[in-house]
Amino acid sequence: MLPEYFEFSMPTKVIYGIGVLENIQAAVQQFGKRRAILVTDKILVKVGPVELVKNGFAPSQIKIVCTYTDVPPNSDVATVSECAALAKKHRCDLIIALGGGSVIDTAKAANLLIVKGGKLADHLGAYLLGRDETLLPFIVIPTTAGTGSEVTKVAVIADLENDVKLPFAEDQFLPQIAILDPQVTLTMPGKLTAATGMDALTHAIEAYVDKEQSPATDALALHAIRLISANIMMACAHPKNLQARGAMLCGSFLAGLAFSHSMVGMTHGIAHALGGVYHIPHGLANALVLPEVMEYNMDACTERYAAVADALGVNFPEVIHQSRSMLQSDRLPAIADNFGPAKFIKTLLQKPTLKAYGVASKALDNLVFVDQWVRKQAALAGIDHIRNLNRKLAFLTGMPLNLKDAGISDNLDKLEQTADTAMQDGAMLYNPREPQRDAVVRILYKLYNTQVKPLPVNDEDLHPPGERGKGGEKRNIFKDTDMLYAVLFEFYKHLKDDPSIGPALHKSNMCIQFVYQNPSAVITIDARTDELNIIKGEFDGTPDVTMTMDADFAHKFWHGKANLVSALTRRQVKARGNVPQTMKLLPILKPAYGLYPRFLKENGFGHLVIAD
Repeated sequence: MLPEYFEFSMPTKVIYGIGVLENIQAAVQQFGKRRAILVTDKILVKVGPVELVKNGFAPSQIKIVCTYTDVPPNSDVATVSECAALAKKHRCDLIIALGGGSVIDTAKAANLLIVKGGKLADHLGAYLLGRDETLLPFIVIPTTAGTGSEVTKVAVIADLENDVKLPFAEDQFLPQIAILDPQVTLTMPGKLTAATGMDALTHAIEAYVDKEQSPATDALALHAIRLISANIMMACAHPKNLQARGAMLCGSFLAGLAFSHSMVGMTHGIAHALGGVYHIPHGLANALVLPEVMEYNMDACTERYAAVADALGVNFPEVIHQSRSMLQSDRLPAIADNFGPAKFIKTLLQKPTLKAYGVASKALDNLVFVDQWVRKQAALAGIDHIRNLNRKLAFLTGMPLNLKDAGISDNLDKLEQTADTAMQDGAMLYNPREPQRDAVVRILYKLYNTQVKPLPVNDEDLHPPGERGKGGEKRNIFKDTDMLYAVLFEFYKHLKDDPSIGPALHKSNMCIQFVYQNPSAVITIDARTDELNIIKGEFDGTPDVTMTMDADFAHKFWHGKANLVSALTRRQVKARGNVPQTMKLLPILKPAYGLYPRFLKENGFGHLVIAD
């Protein structure tokens, strides 16, 4: 059912790409000549991203005239004031934020002080700026895949004197440009990767179940859940994996876009309180609290948590909405073997008298509670999945699994204060079930005393659900150039001799050169001569099209498991020359997808075949 009313806007231009920062001049040309402050932290100065950003902006008209590097993990009022003062001193008229949520929130709040003046407390609230009021132009480069702050109009700043987090919300906080480059996340340590990833996952799950959800936020949130849950362990286990890092950045961005419209809930309310009172890192607090709040909310949004479980990739028996099909397909007995309620129904509906009159199928249609019961089991399985995900992340990164290990050493002496702070948090207003103070206390007490252990991770855990059970994606297929030629060059010669492919290729009258990387090799197919020629290595001529690609991609392509058009868009393949004409060859080559696995098996390379 659609909500009575919802709004959705996306004023921020998002630019994604591996290495996109290295050529950012054209994207920021719209700002003209500017004096910028770069807001970041000391760690990023040491590990490299700051230098990468400075080099990227050097050819542009934006001059970085000062850099503020004193942003702590949880930004506070004093930090914001210092940052704003530095920008004013250097007459800055543009802000660049490079970092995680704390850095980005610092830049947002500092922007307010630079333009509006006064103290930060003067601007506490939501949407105090008029629609015609503007702040300085703002560019954000997130280095953690978690907060989604690059596309939100919210900033949270710690008030250390009063142990609370101060929320600020303005439409003008939204940056003009958000640059998502996975390369700047490569140095993020494992614990931070895990915590910020769980922060993003919490954003997506709460955005999907909260009171203000809409069709737009539903779509964004569910896809964010899929991306994050499928890649978070890979990003932690193999931190240099740019595809996993990129997926986490995109998942975080989508989750941020979702929750900026539908808001977050009780998990965030408690996490904000833990951050304000005990200074627990926000992502870690979300990770620990999330499954407990999901359990608390269960009866209020079972259907939505079942959909969340599906997006998480939970392997659960298929839920049957049309009960008649369950009976006719004989699925009910299988379910009955495992689940109590269905066993009773099976016995009842299989009585000869009911079946004789065709009543069984009709009766089962009316037993809606069977479907509801199964949906609840799926939802509960999703909660267990989150708990196990935390345990696996602890195994990979050492992430704490209780509040005691997270840094609370006072035996929860501030329990009542934390509960009160949580209940006053604005996020509580959007929770699908009315938050109860005693429930908050129970959750905090449980998370302090729990003694769960890390859960070992296997190779299947590191791949998306659709790839599990297949031994994962094969990588580094060709060990060296000689092996590549032994496979691909000989395969192309095989295609030349194939009666359904060779003549059609020759008729194309084209010359296509393939330049492979990892390992390096060059193979040219020349159909411009009297005979179709397959040339290995150097080619004395000018091809119509030169296609550069990773050798592993070529291996997947010839299995029919890689989309060339999509690969061109994603820059996985670079093409020079008459590309549209080359695309016309794809129907000719389609039969080769079946020939390639057979060729591999017949020539001693059967172990390279990608299983269906």
